[in-house]
Amino acid sequence: MKNKSWRFLCLLLGLCVCMSGCNFGSTAQEDVPPAQEKQEDGHTMEIIVPGGKDDKDKTEEDKEKTDKKKEESKKTQTKPFWQSEISMHYENLTAVAAAAQQDYRINGAKRGWMSKNGKLYGYYDGCYITPAMLVKEGYLQSGLDTTGYEILLIDGSDLARYEGANVPSGGRKFCAFAAVKLNNKYVLACADGKAGQISQSDYTSLLARYHQSHGTVGRLSSASAEYGRILNYIGLYEGKFEDLYVREIRKDNKYASVTFSPASNAANIKQYILKNDDGFWEVVYPNVQMDAYPINAINKLVPDFNVEVLPKYNLAAWRNLVKTEQGGAIAALFSNYLITSKSQIAYQCATASCAYFRLTDGSRCVAYMNGEYWTAARVDSDIAAKNYFMERTGVDYSFIILDD
Repeated sequence: MKNKSWRFLCLLLGLCVCMSGCNFGSTAQEDVPPAQEKQEDGHTMEIIVPGGKDDKDKTEEDKEKTDKKKEESKKTQTKPFWQSEISMHYENLTAVAAAAQQDYRINGAKRGWMSKNGKLYGYYDGCYITPAMLVKEGYLQSGLDTTGYEILLIDGSDLARYEGANVPSGGRKFCAFAAVKLNNKYVLACADGKAGQISQSDYTSLLARYHQSHGTVGRLSSASAEYGRILNYIGLYEGKFEDLYVREIRKDNKYASVTFSPASNAANIKQYILKNDDGFWEVVYPNVQMDAYPINAINKLVPDFNVEVLPKYNLAAWRNLVKTEQGGAIAALFSNYLITSKSQIAYQCATASCAYFRLTDGSRCVAYMNGEYWTAARVDSDIAAKNYFMERTGVDYSFIILDD
């Protein structure tokens, strides 16, 4: 009986062991806790089972990063190949325009910087301003790629009229711009940033607005009918009609410069710029005689004015140095028997060393202070008088000489 019971117990134990080896009633593999084993030092070392939850999260994160990189790569490939090049040029153009604007603001007036046919030009230097010149003068950093760059001096409002232009509000005035031809278009920027892209034909049209060639520049004859019309328009501008002592009128087919004084005060010399609009003259820039740097000053307001229309002398430099009467010169006229009475002098204007006279009989006289003494002579024309002074002083004294 005892042997039978022992056999049954052994059979039951065997079945249990067998069932345990087959994992009957076990959970899914991912729910099995990590196995552990003891190290020699008695500490427990965790063994990570592949396919656990942490590995799954890491794999999904890597997949998301890979997908993101592929998406970014796809976007980059859809951009025009020149986009990065344009961005680089915009940065360089902005830097060049900002440097040109700063140099123009600080030094432009005394150096005769102006817009010539739309581009920044140094009148006294006799050349267009380049990025290399700005680098040399310390206004632009070196190392920028400025190949093919042009520096403009224009009114940004003119540029804004063209398709493709996007001029910042700060650039919609008369200021410096930089431009470069890229992909058959001109890319432009001012000191305030990018100003857009316009076609080559529009770029040519833009610069044409500033062309200064308006025909032959010459001196207008006092015998011409247009001479009188110009003086009448000056009278309209000043609101009074009085006799004028005209020194000279120079003009092309669009603009004229007039140097004159009222007959009541020959020393009050003025200079006006007039514009011809379909046969009607209007004053567009009065009182040039007040500007120490007339080329720069006039150009800001009338950028297509040809400065060759201006006389070579600068009236601002002679302010307070011109006299209506020069006693020493009059004495020289008496000494040389050119007059016998002051009443014979119809017109006179002088400086400290030169004087010009028109007598009542129409004759012309000049006087020059040579050392401590005045000498006087008769001349045949205003041109002869100009040459007389030029030979002795090297200075153009046309502003005291009455126009023939």
